[in-house]
Amino acid sequence: MSRVRQQLRQWLNSWLDNRQPKARQVKLSQKIIYILPSRFGLWYILLLVILYLLGTNYQNNLILLMSYMLLSVLLLAMVMAWRNLHGLTVSVAPVLSAYAEETLMVPVTIQSDQPRQQLQFYFINKQQPTSITDANNAAMVPLVTDSRGYFPVPRLTLHSYFPFGLFNCKSMLNLDYHYWVFPKPLAIETLHVSSDDSGSKNKAADEYDTIRGYQAGDNLKLMLWKRLARDPANPVVKYAQSTPQPEPDWIIIPAVSGAALEMALSKACYLMLQLEQRNKPYGLRINNKRLNPSCGQQHLERCLRELALC
Repeated sequence: MSRVRQQLRQWLNSWLDNRQPKARQVKLSQKIIYILPSRFGLWYILLLVILYLLGTNYQNNLILLMSYMLLSVLLLAMVMAWRNLHGLTVSVAPVLSAYAEETLMVPVTIQSDQPRQQLQFYFINKQQPTSITDANNAAMVPLVTDSRGYFPVPRLTLHSYFPFGLFNCKSMLNLDYHYWVFPKPLAIETLHVSSDDSGSKNKAADEYDTIRGYQAGDNLKLMLWKRLARDPANPVVKYAQSTPQPEPDWIIIPAVSGAALEMALSKACYLMLQLEQRNKPYGLRINNKRLNPSCGQQHLERCLRELALC
C-alpha cells in the first residue's frame, strides 16, 4: 500500500511540475488554481441533490426553486473562490539557513491590485497554516527542518475557503529556492581542538624583529649598547613590529559514519560557534578537505556548509 501511495505521489508531483515549472516568482493563473469542495461543501451538495430529487418526485415547484437557488449560490461561490486567487503574485525572499530540528521561518510575499480574503499558506499539511489578512503583505511561514543538508524549498500551498466555506480553492507552488540545514550544535564541557604544528609559530611578546630611534621613556633594557658605542649620537632600541596573534586551532572530523558521524558534526558545530564568539581563528579538516584558519561570518558559513554536506 505504501508503494502505491508513493507512486501516486510521484505521479502527482510530475503532473504539477508540468503545469508549473520552478520559478522565483509565480503569478496564479487558471492553469494552476485547483478548486475542490470542502467537507461542508460536500454536505451542501448532498442537500442540494436530495432537495432536487424530492422536488421532481413530488412535483413541488417550491422545492425545485429552492434547489435551483442553492445551485446558484454554489456556482457563485465557485466563481468568487477562483477570482480570490486569480492574478495573485507570490514570491519568497531568499531563504537563509537553520540548524537541524529548528523551525525555519520563510518570508512569503503576495502582490495584488485588488483586495484578497482569507489567504493561508503552509509547506506541510500537518503544520498550522499561516494567514495573510491583506494583499501586498508578507507573512513568515514555518518550515520544520529534520536533517542536515542542502534542500529545495518544498511546495508552498496557498488555499482559501472564501467566500462561504463551500470550496477549498488552492494552488501548490513550486518555488525555485534552496535552504541550508546545519548540524544541531551539541554543547560539550571543554573545548578540545588540535593545534597546527605545521608552519611558523607566532612570535612571543618578548621577541623583536626591528629597531627604531630612542624615545624618552623607553626601557633601557631594550637599548642596543653595541650600536650606541659606535654611534653615540643616534641611540636605538629594539622594537616589536607587530603584536603577536593567537595561534589558530583546527577542528578535525574523524572518518566515521552513522550516529558517530552525526555526533562529531554536532560537536564540531558547537566548537565553531564558540571559537567564532571568542573571535579566535580556526580551521577545518573534513573528508580530505582543508579549510585554512580564519574567522568571521563568511568563514563560519563556509565551514558550516561543509559540515552540512559531509
